[in-house]
Amino acid sequence: MTALQRSRLLRALAGLSIVVLMLAHDLGWRPFDTLSAVDRQFYDSRQALLTPVPDPRIVIIDVDERSLAEQGRWPWPRERMADLIDRIFDEGAPSVLGFDMLFAEPQAASTGDARLAQALRGRPTVLGYYLSSDRRGRQSGSLPMPIFDGEAAPGLAASLVHADGYGANIATLGQAAAAQGFFNPFVGAGIDVDGRIRAMPLLAHHEGRIYASFALAVMRQHLGPGATIAEPDWLRLHGPRGRVRIPVSFGYTAMVPYAGRGGPSGGRFQYLSATDVLEGKVDWSPMRERIVLVGTSAPGLTDLRPTPVSEVYPGVEIHASLIAGALDQRLMRRPAEAGAIAAVNTLIIGCALALILPALGPIGTVLAGALALMTLAGGNAIAYSNLGLVLPVAASMTAVLLLTAFNLLFGYLAEGRARRAVIRLFGEYVSPALVEQMARDPIRWRMMESTDRELTILFADIRGFTRMAESMDPAALREYLNTVLTGLTAAIHRHGGTVDKYIGDAVMAFWGAPLDDPLHADHAVEAAWSMQEEARRLSVDFVSRGLPPLAIGIGVFTGVVRVGDMGSALRRTYTAIGDAVNLASRIEGLTKVLERPILVGETTVAACRGQEFDELAQVEVAGRSDPVRLYVPRNIARHAELPASYNPGLSQHERAARQQWTGAAAAAERQAAARTAANWPEL
Repeated sequence: MTALQRSRLLRALAGLSIVVLMLAHDLGWRPFDTLSAVDRQFYDSRQALLTPVPDPRIVIIDVDERSLAEQGRWPWPRERMADLIDRIFDEGAPSVLGFDMLFAEPQAASTGDARLAQALRGRPTVLGYYLSSDRRGRQSGSLPMPIFDGEAAPGLAASLVHADGYGANIATLGQAAAAQGFFNPFVGAGIDVDGRIRAMPLLAHHEGRIYASFALAVMRQHLGPGATIAEPDWLRLHGPRGRVRIPVSFGYTAMVPYAGRGGPSGGRFQYLSATDVLEGKVDWSPMRERIVLVGTSAPGLTDLRPTPVSEVYPGVEIHASLIAGALDQRLMRRPAEAGAIAAVNTLIIGCALALILPALGPIGTVLAGALALMTLAGGNAIAYSNLGLVLPVAASMTAVLLLTAFNLLFGYLAEGRARRAVIRLFGEYVSPALVEQMARDPIRWRMMESTDRELTILFADIRGFTRMAESMDPAALREYLNTVLTGLTAAIHRHGGTVDKYIGDAVMAFWGAPLDDPLHADHAVEAAWSMQEEARRLSVDFVSRGLPPLAIGIGVFTGVVRVGDMGSALRRTYTAIGDAVNLASRIEGLTKVLERPILVGETTVAACRGQEFDELAQVEVAGRSDPVRLYVPRNIARHAELPASYNPGLSQHERAARQQWTGAAAAAERQAAARTAANWPEL
């Protein structure tokens, strides 16, 4: 496994650990409160965006602050409540009248209870009461008949909230009303864990019996005598006025469809002041055959509840909203398997990103993360609007964000550091274009170890440099040498070569590493010819400035060498070592003896695909039993009869200057080179 593969594997494993963490939240193994809060905020935001549409089916009689000011403090005498009921039924004739309030204690020393019972009796009225599971089983009042009992109860009980206490109406009133229903939500559980009322229970379990909620009891009275069928995911109501199918969520609750901020000015339901109803100062026609609910919006009566759309939402309108949504059959549902559905999304999207992102760059990572977020958001929106499902999505989105951020951070810190290391390591060896190509995959190159590879090695050396050093000013010599090496290096880079090192006035370069190059031999020979052209161009310029003319000799050889980042603990360099390197150096030295500007070894000739050569000679080299065959590239073979110091294209003045410079001293140099060529020092 390569270093790059190891790096990507580690990143993928780290990404999968993030996915597992989010799966633990979705499946409830290790829930995170923050993620649950984000899901609730998503739901609340959708509710807050809904515009209220007036619903004439439900009228709310409001015991508001004006009613308290005109009719007296609460609770009102039972006789007054009886007058309110009589007025509503005699003048308004509603289909059902529901009281979102509790008559828990008898009225002392009066006939008010009997008078109120008389007003309730024989009419479609519903009273409210509460069930509790946190009051140590305290019980008061008289519970109504359960909606399910006997054999029907055990099958439902497992999915319901279990109550051990209650606060009900006094028996006289409870028995007189047509029905009763518990009006309290069970906050602090499920989706309402933060205290905001998002869902209301439709059924609850107490001592082996199942009781209906206030909203459910009102709907049953409104629809008329009929059947109530409880299914795992639905609650069905049948009656003369129609059929209703209510989708139920976890705990057999129904999601309340809020719209607007609620209250008398909310615009969704018509509010009538209770004092106006008592005094007959209202239009009675909106009540006919409609649902009428009696509640309060007065702050002092403590029935203002926190909801997704308002912190002070009238409790009676919560029931009205639920009833309206049920009658429209447009209630949302948060299924019991919502966590499992979210876990599947997290698993698919998360695992895909964990495996894909390590192979992408920064832009690809951002685009993939954005696409994953849009997919999750779009799928969740479709489930909400088209299927009526409220599904958690925070963990899935968090997994995407964490995976994206992790891979970007890793890329910035680890790969950025590796990129800089690659640029530092290879910036002086290869062309900027190749460095940029290598920097796209920095882990691979930063971690690259030395290996045995077939390379083509080139040595280039300036002729007569020793004499130049003796005769030229040091500053001028340095400028001369820098100019030459810069030009030769540029030629090497243009043909994809790697500059290994500068050895005084000589340059060593190779092809085939660090980047693979199947045509490394061809490119090396092309670079050699390009370097000779660059030397001729520089020589013209030098002579025109009164400087010594320039001539170089180049040796090229192909073979298997050890190449990589090598050196000591104090200094390392990217280099190549081996017999082929030594032989390329010796071939360069033979250019002086054989008076050829470029000499190529037979292995290079065999490796070239697009070059033509002419064999020049076989030379004995120390340390090798067989002679080395040397070749000249055919495109310069026509200059074979000329000395290595000659370059075509020089002016007559330059040729004269060069001949003067390379006279007897150059001949002496060639003789010395001939004596030492066979024992050229190894590198």
